[in-house]
Amino acid sequence: MTAPVDDEGFVLRIRGLPWSTTKEEILNFFTAKECHIKGGINGVHMTLSREGRPSGEAYIELESEQDMEIGLQRHNEHIGHRYIEVFKSKRSEMDWVVKRSGAHQQDSLNDGCVRLRGLPFGCSKEEIAQFFSGLEIVPNGITLPTDYQGRSTGEAFVQFATRDIAEKAMGKHKEKIGHRYIEIFKSSLQEVRSAVRMGVPKMMRPMGGARPGPYDRADRFGGGPSRYGMG
Repeated sequence: MTAPVDDEGFVLRIRGLPWSTTKEEILNFFTAKECHIKGGINGVHMTLSREGRPSGEAYIELESEQDMEIGLQRHNEHIGHRYIEVFKSKRSEMDWVVKRSGAHQQDSLNDGCVRLRGLPFGCSKEEIAQFFSGLEIVPNGITLPTDYQGRSTGEAFVQFATRDIAEKAMGKHKEKIGHRYIEIFKSSLQEVRSAVRMGVPKMMRPMGGARPGPYDRADRFGGGPSRYGMG
């Protein structure tokens, strides 16, 4: 069956995806029930949150109205341990959401990043690498952001070679570096860049009795280290 005259196509929106879900898993979720996705994997469009993290939603382009009806029958079926909600949508909505999500600007869904919180004072990149011993980290993949005074925030970002390795790294949540329990959260390259931008290079800080600049107020970033917390 051809697309409707208004060219809105046959589109479904799905919600409730696990963070680690891949396009291949979504494709298999539908094709297992003879639901044909237009263009195969290219017909699966995963969206991002404003922070660049997976939103848990995706849009699916289907070949016909019959495929859309079959796809709707997958409502409340599982991917992994999550119930997946399936809704009717349209091409104009899909295009608008996907464009705004930044999915065409970077593939944050596959960047394999995590955020660490609660690091001991003076914790080095070498100690973090040792903490994740056996899990491959990309070259220059450890970032230690600083606050506006150049001090450690007690956090770090680590980018692993694959998303699967990042998932394994999440299993070290609440393990120790030194005497500190380390919290681990899912993250993205966009969040890393945002955290790094919040720190101010030393050359931008006033010397001696120089007039304070806009970055020198103690409350400029809401109290320093807590600015990076996720609550």
